[in-house]
Amino acid sequence: MTPGIRHYDSRSAQSRSAQNLSTTHAAQQRADRPQARRAAGRGIRRLVAAALAAGVALSLAACSNADPLAEQQYGDSADKGYISGTGAVKEFAADQRPAPVTFSGTTEDGRQITQDELSGKVSVVNFWYAACPPCRAEAGDLKTLHSEFESQGVEFLGVNVRDGGETAQAFERNYGIDYPSVLDAEAAGGTVQAAFAAAGVPPKAVPTTVVIGRDGRVTATILGQLDAGTLRALIKTAVAE
Repeated sequence: MTPGIRHYDSRSAQSRSAQNLSTTHAAQQRADRPQARRAAGRGIRRLVAAALAAGVALSLAACSNADPLAEQQYGDSADKGYISGTGAVKEFAADQRPAPVTFSGTTEDGRQITQDELSGKVSVVNFWYAACPPCRAEAGDLKTLHSEFESQGVEFLGVNVRDGGETAQAFERNYGIDYPSVLDAEAAGGTVQAAFAAAGVPPKAVPTTVVIGRDGRVTATILGQLDAGTLRALIKTAVAE
């Protein structure tokens, strides 16, 4: 080694440089870890939010497969253009029943019908129209009860308070209703509704269901969506008289 001359070991320098780079890289990794964790957390939260949104969308899609009108509640009725009852039931004692109802009208298929077709039979008269949510909700029960009591001679008659023939028939096809309905739109006079009101049993809500005994007098009324068990009991009572 020459005196006064400083020798530079390139291998040692390279080693120290590599160590320095390694130390710097490790420090950078440690500094980046909290950021990475925060980013990962944000990513997970985004995935959870997306999954929740998808779940809500699927739920809404499932609801849309049902009948949206039938699912509306009574409290919505004021905004939907109809007055809905609460399903309140009124039974009339034999000595307090209204006078027999006298009416006539035209069915959805153009046939004339009067109270004479119900004479001597227990009858169920249901006031309804196609876009009425509780009318849709109870349609299946009416179909079932009609089938159940038809063999006992019980007559069912609908009174459509708003629709024309095509709309009424489309509703009946959709819900499998096979008994007739009188078209009695208020705009055209509502003569059947007026006849029931004159007899002391006005259909104050839509739907309204009226049970009539063999003598033509009303035995019970249901204002609002009917309960199948309740109407069944009312019909049985009238049949037993």
